[in-house]
Formats: sequence, C-alpha cells, structure tokens
Amino acid sequence: MIRAIAQEEGLHFRLASIRADVSAEMVIRAQASGQLHSLGRIRAPSPDEIAKSRIVGQMGVEAFARGLEGGADVVIAGRACDTAVFAAIPRMLGYPMGLAMHMAKIIECTSICCVPGGRDTILGYLDNDSFVLDSMNPERHATPISVAAHSLYEQADPFSVAEPEGVLRLEDARYEALDAHRTRVHGARWEEAGRLRVKIEGALLEGQRAVLLAGSADPQVIDRIDEILAAVEATTRDLFQSRFQLFPRIYGRQAVSLWPLREAAKAPDEIFIMVECISDDHDSAIGALTVFKQYLLHHGFPGRLSTGGNIAFPITPPELTAGAAYRFSLYHLMEVDDLASLFPIEFETL
Repeated sequence: MIRAIAQEEGLHFRLASIRADVSAEMVIRAQASGQLHSLGRIRAPSPDEIAKSRIVGQMGVEAFARGLEGGADVVIAGRACDTAVFAAIPRMLGYPMGLAMHMAKIIECTSICCVPGGRDTILGYLDNDSFVLDSMNPERHATPISVAAHSLYEQADPFSVAEPEGVLRLEDARYEALDAHRTRVHGARWEEAGRLRVKIEGALLEGQRAVLLAGSADPQVIDRIDEILAAVEATTRDLFQSRFQLFPRIYGRQAVSLWPLREAAKAPDEIFIMVECISDDHDSAIGALTVFKQYLLHHGFPGRLSTGGNIAFPITPPELTAGAAYRFSLYHLMEVDDLASLFPIEFETL
C-alpha cells in the first residue's frame, strides 16, 4: 500500500521495514535451554506445536530507533509494544526514559484516559521532569484521577509495566491538575533490563469453526442443562464419526464471569446456549452441529411434558460458519542476547 501510494503521488523517501516474525527453531531452542517462560496459565507447547505455529515477537523502542537512526522517513513495523511508537523519538532525543515511556503508555490509547473517555486525539507535552496531557476535544478532560486510573488498563500490576528494554516503575508517579482540562504527571522511573526478554506470541490453526445458537426459558431445561448437553454430545459422537471438538457456553449462567456466581444468586429465567464446534473442515463442523441441534431440540429428560419446543433458535438456520479457528500456542517471554538480530530491518528508497 505504501509503495502504491508513493508511486501514485510521486513521493520519494527512505523506507524502513521491520519484521517481527520469529523462527520456530529459535523458540524451540529457547524452550530446550530454559529461556522460554509462560505468561499466565497457558500450557507449555510441544516442539511440534511450536513448529506448526505462526510466531511473532513484540519489539520495543530499540527497533524503531534503529530504523530512524538509519535515515528512515517512514517506518513500517510488525508486532510491537504499543508504547514503542511514541517513546522511540523522545528516547533518541535524550529525554528521561521513565517519563517518555509513561507518557507513551497513556497517549497510545488517545483520550481513553479522559472524562468522559473517548477515542479523540490527545497531545502529550514532554519536558525533562514531567509531561502534560491535553485532550484535543474540549468536551473530554484529563483529570488526575482519570489519568492515574489508566495505570489499571491492560495491567496486572498498576505500578510495573514490563517492556523488552526494561521496566517502567510508577510507585512514585504524581498527578497534578493544571486546570479542569489538563493534568501534569511527574515521578515515573525506568529500570534498565538486566536480561533482555521479548514477549512471544504464536497462533496455531485448530481447524474450521461453526457455532450453534439457541436459547431456552424452560426451568426444567435450565436446571438440567449440563446433563442435557452431555447426553446430546454423546449421541452426536455416536452418530457423527468425523473428528470434532465441542465447546458449549451457557449465557445467563457463568459464560462470561471469570469467577463463580454467588451461591445465593437465583436461577436465571432464561439462558442462551452457544455451542462452538471445531473440526478439520467446514462441512464436518456444520454437520456435527446439525446433528447436535436435532437431538438438543428433542432430547428427553425426567419431567419433560412436551416432545419439543423447549429450545428456541434466534435465527434459521441456527448453525453458522465462523471461519478458521486458531488458538494461542505461545504467549511467553523469551530471553534473548540482543534485540537487533530478532527484529531485522530492510531499507529501501522509493
């Protein structure tokens, strides 16, 4: 797209392209040497799963600075930390890295840090001991509380932001209202990394996905939904011999919550049922759900009065194709000796 625009508009500039792809062989070696560390609860992938994955690393400011120092007028990059685009130039100009990185973490989300939050442009004014946040929309205001609250965004620890080159520390950050619209921020610190680590993400193709959408307001179905789904799945597997995976989710009863609902919570009056099916091909995924649908609609259970109609479908047909199904095979930190070799740059003049 950049090349086409340059040709069409008669533009001439030096272009830097930074690749974020990481070879499976490198990740397999890192895992074997104990240099690959899981983030969260993702299980350790096998070498075969790594080999079949599309893998990228998350570059930091180092890669962008290298591109600009190489004389680039335009930089195109692959997977990168959100802060890197905004902190690279301040770092090159000698501003304190803690302040530059803290400002970058906030302004990359535009005016989400304002009251009311939005997606309008925000300006950050950086000097050697603080920075000022100023929303370009006069209806949105960067207040000390709204800006400080942004430290909770995408962070397990609001006082520590890990980047490839180091860690941003926010324990001593202070937020001062300049007026009703702008806030000045002081106090962020930067700790250089003792060991360089890069976040590695890998996606593995699981198959083709289809989903079945249904709902029920029958109290007896709701009370027995787990046993009903298990019985219908068993019947489906007996009748439909293709390989497939099923993932039922019951909305209205812990499909969204990450923690158990209160024991005292009353049973829902209605539930929404979404059954995800992943199989080797589209026809098998749809076929398995078609069988599942028919037996779900007419499944017999103790106390049932009717022979059907306990399940409602919001659309017809209720089986929908949902495209290719991928899963995270890698969501890890990988220790590296240097960053430049991981994120190579190609320069060209257009």
